[in-house]
Amino acid sequence: MRIMLAPVGQQAKIGAMSLDAEVKKRLTDIGVAVGADVEVISNSGGSLVLDVLGVRVALNRDVAMKIRVA
Repeated sequence: MRIMLAPVGQQAKIGAMSLDAEVKKRLTDIGVAVGADVEVISNSGGSLVLDVLGVRVALNRDVAMKIRVA
């Protein structure tokens, strides 16, 4: 399932990211990486807010649609 479709409050583990190398490295550097546990905090407007290791991270819809979770 794409992370954009996960309901607010759901915990998930990132399974795959279909992003270009530069964006993938930036996200990995802040903890959004394959295998990471995340929680969807908000999914409204044009962005998705995740809790990753106690830090809130906002992703735009285009990026969020390229991240799959289990």
